[in-house]
Amino acid sequence: MQLEALIEALSDACPGQTFATQTLPLDETILTVPSDCLRQAIAVLTDDFDLHHLSTITGQEMEGGIELLYHFWQGHGLTLRISLPGDAPVIESVVDQIPGAGFYEREVAEMLGVTFQGHPDPRPLLLPEDWDEGPPLR
Repeated sequence: MQLEALIEALSDACPGQTFATQTLPLDETILTVPSDCLRQAIAVLTDDFDLHHLSTITGQEMEGGIELLYHFWQGHGLTLRISLPGDAPVIESVVDQIPGAGFYEREVAEMLGVTFQGHPDPRPLLLPEDWDEGPPLR
């Protein structure tokens, strides 16, 4: 995949947005995407670049918020980096675009307290039903 072509397609899908890139060793690229452009970015990846393999979604608490990383793989790695505010980490679910994302979204929701709007099955995944101590990774 040519990064320049991807950036151009994303710019067309999300007019007025900017996309920072970072290339890492071992053929991995991180692309920072505004949170309100995630669904459009995934549509570009799946529809225009035939990139369907979402390996996982990871997240971490950063100073001032939550960072989500959507890890894709097709002969090389492409990660979409999304920043969310720490006091209200909410983002649209992508399960309807990538059904396998359901498990990953549930894990991130439970462990970091991110709300995935529109998730078809938001029940707890790993913690006991009576867990009331807040997200364990925060």
